[in-house]
Amino acid sequence: MSRRRPSSGRIARAVPCVAASTVAAVMATAVGWLLFGRRQLADVVMIYLLGIIVVSLRFGYVPSIVAAVLSVLLLDFFFVPPYLSFAVSDFQHVVMFAVMFVVAVVISRLARRVRIQAEEAHQANLQMEAERLRNALLSSVSHDLRTPLSVITGAASALLHSSPALAPGARSDLAETIHEEAQRLDRLVRNLLDMTRLASGAVRVAKEWQAIEGVVGAALGRLAEPLRDRNVEVRISPALPLVAIDDLLIEQALINLLENAAKYTPSGTPLELSADADRGALVVAIADRGPGIPQDLVDRIFEKFYRLPREGASGGGGLGLAICRGIVEAHGGRIWAENRDGGGAVFRFALPLGGTPPELVPEGGP
Repeated sequence: MSRRRPSSGRIARAVPCVAASTVAAVMATAVGWLLFGRRQLADVVMIYLLGIIVVSLRFGYVPSIVAAVLSVLLLDFFFVPPYLSFAVSDFQHVVMFAVMFVVAVVISRLARRVRIQAEEAHQANLQMEAERLRNALLSSVSHDLRTPLSVITGAASALLHSSPALAPGARSDLAETIHEEAQRLDRLVRNLLDMTRLASGAVRVAKEWQAIEGVVGAALGRLAEPLRDRNVEVRISPALPLVAIDDLLIEQALINLLENAAKYTPSGTPLELSADADRGALVVAIADRGPGIPQDLVDRIFEKFYRLPREGASGGGGLGLAICRGIVEAHGGRIWAENRDGGGAVFRFALPLGGTPPELVPEGGP
C-alpha cells in the first residue's frame, strides 16, 4: 500500500508558518539577550512567551506549539548553564522548561480560542450586514419598483380600454408617461444590478489611457433628454493629461452624479461640470444651485439605500451615489460632497494620476 504524500498546497501553507515560528523564537532570543542577558532569566522567559502569543494569534495553534518548542531549546542553549549546549546541569531548570512549555501551550489554546471567537464574531457581523442589506433591498424593491410599475399599468390600461374618442393629446400624454416611467424603471434595475456587482466584487476595472473630455461628452450625450431644460456649463482644463481609467465605469459615475443633481434641484437651474488636476489627481466636480445638503447628512449620502428627505424630489433606490463611491474607490480614488458658497452643493471625485501614457503615433507613421 502506497503512502499518501502531502499535497504541494499543504506544504506551501506550512512553510510560512514554520518560518514565522522560527523568526519569532530567534527574535525573542535576540531581544532577551540585548535587554536582560543571562542574569534575568524570568524576564527572558516572558519575552519568549510574548513571541509565542504573537505567533498563536497570527498563525494558529500548531505554529505556536512549534514556536514554544523552539523557544525552550533556544532558552536552554543560550541562557541556561552549561551555555551553548543543550545539556542541563540543574534539575530546577528542567522544571522551568516544563512549566514554560505548559504555560505556552495553555496560552496558545487561549489565543486560539480568542482567534476563533473573533472570526465567529466577524462572520456574525457579516451575516447581520448581509441581512440588513437584504431587508433594505427588499424594501427598496417593493417601494421603488412598485411605483413606476403601477403608473405604467394604469396608463397602459387607460390606452387599452379608453374609447376611440380619446383626444390625441391625451393619448400622447399617456404614451409619454409610459415611456418616462419605463426609463425610470430601467434606471432602478440597472442601479440594483450595479450595486450587486460592486458588493460581490464582480466588477473588474479595465483601465485604459483616456482623455476625460471624451468620457464627459459620452455621459452628457446619454443625458441629453433628461437635461434638456438645464444649462450645463462644462469647464475642462486644456492641459489635463491622459488618465488610466475604465471609461464605461467613470461614465456611469458621471451619469449618476448628474442625474442626482437634476433630481434634487429645481427644474431649469444650471449645473456645472469641471475637471482639473490637483496634487497628482484628476478632480472632477459636478455643482448645482439647489438647496444644498444638511451638514449632518453630508457623510451619509453615499451610503447604500440612503436618500435625502426632500420634498419634490422624484423617488429612487438610494443607490446612485453608493455606486459612484464604489466605482471611484475601485479606481483607487475618493469621492466627497460639500455645500457651495451662495447656495447649492458640489460633488467631487479624485482619480490618481500616475504612470506614463503611451505615445500617440500620427497616422501614416512617424
